[in-house]
Amino acid sequence: MALPIELLTTRALCDEVLAELQIELDDLTLRKANYDRRDDKATARATDIGEELATLDRDVADLTAQLAAMPADSKYRPRREAELRTAVKRRGDLAAAQVTRGPVAAFGAAVDLRQVSAQVAELTTAKAEVTARRAALPA
Repeated sequence: MALPIELLTTRALCDEVLAELQIELDDLTLRKANYDRRDDKATARATDIGEELATLDRDVADLTAQLAAMPADSKYRPRREAELRTAVKRRGDLAAAQVTRGPVAAFGAAVDLRQVSAQVAELTTAKAEVTARRAALPA
């Protein structure tokens, strides 16, 4: 869709539009930097959660197997049971955290970044068109 550049009939109108575009571009540039940082953190966090969940799954399986093979009166049993409870609880906490910090959240952050990047590119193009229009108008 082409911008209605022909509506800008004076340099003053072009200057006004350029000032508005610059304000919006400054805001979006800042937002883009924030989204870029958020995207990096979300991706790293989702990866870390996934890796920790896999480790906990292995730990829970190992501890469950150890307890199954361990005599009921073993002096190590209470410690292994406590370790199993801790691992199961941590796994539950991480599984719940995946809703807000897992792959879906990381994907959402990447989409936000892409949207803002597209807006910055569009505003930059609009600014170039208005600047060219302004240069073509009589002083």
